[in-house]
Amino acid sequence: MPGDQPLGSFSRPESRQENPDVPGTKTCQHCANDRLTRIRMRTPSGLDAVFVACAVCERTAWFAVDGDGVPLSADQVGGLET
Repeated sequence: MPGDQPLGSFSRPESRQENPDVPGTKTCQHCANDRLTRIRMRTPSGLDAVFVACAVCERTAWFAVDGDGVPLSADQVGGLET
């Protein structure tokens, strides 16, 4: 049915911007590598966020699109934020 969300935990937000300019996503916060995989998604709690993965050190993190560059906690990403 049109408008239904696909199966899975995350859905893409309305914006199709593939490389958003989000604080904390320019370089890896662990090794400073600037060649990162960035995927913008909406978390189960409805928060627009960017998933970042570093191919060098294999670290991953989530950052709120309107955040301050501090990685989100697992609870915030999983929709369990209280």
